[in-house]
Amino acid sequence: MDTERAIEVLEWWVGKARSASRQAGGVDPRSEAFLELQAREDLTRRVLAGVQGVQELPEILTISMMNDLYWEDSGIRQAEYALGKLRTDDEARSILGSQAPFMKADALHPVIWDAAAKRWDAGHYSDAVQRAATFFNANVQDVTGRRDVSDSELMREVFSLSPPGKSKPRLWWPGYDQDLDVKTMRVGILSMAQGVFSAIRNPATHSTQDLERQEALEQLATLSILARWIDRCELVTIEGAAQLPSASL
Repeated sequence: MDTERAIEVLEWWVGKARSASRQAGGVDPRSEAFLELQAREDLTRRVLAGVQGVQELPEILTISMMNDLYWEDSGIRQAEYALGKLRTDDEARSILGSQAPFMKADALHPVIWDAAAKRWDAGHYSDAVQRAATFFNANVQDVTGRRDVSDSELMREVFSLSPPGKSKPRLWWPGYDQDLDVKTMRVGILSMAQGVFSAIRNPATHSTQDLERQEALEQLATLSILARWIDRCELVTIEGAAQLPSASL
């Protein structure tokens, strides 16, 4: 928004509406001043809606039920409030801080946050990420029964796009194999799961430098979304795959 231009539009409206109103209140629709207000009414309403952050355009000139005049008080009050907001917006932001959305760590997937919480609260952020990734790995092992492999190899096996084998079930995004969106999700989960262990768990385990708090939170969030996707995946065994119309991609 062009703040300076918006202020000009609203200041003009306040000044013109005040000078156009009669002592008893109201603007004569036959007056030249009313025609000027009417010509800029739509612009002023749009500016007000933008400042207020609403979709519906506010009413700023309403016809009186008692006579043929138009009431301008509501429009003046709204414009003055909007002017105050525009003029003090920078000051308000400096006092209140950023209004950007924030993410609550304890709202992450419970497998991730329950594992990380104690180390996080102690200020050991790399340890928190490492523990979360370890518990994530254990969760996948529990779901699939695959305890013969772990970490990146486990992810490569269980999210493989190849049909399941004996004692080698798959975790597949649900849907028809021929569906392009389903294929895309399966490929993405496979790549992301392997990448998490290569780029997140391994550095957190072996590095001697602790992660910065923000970076650690972002890594936990990455683990969390992957854990949520896995909750939606279907466990497909060789027996179950044999009953499907098309089990392979």
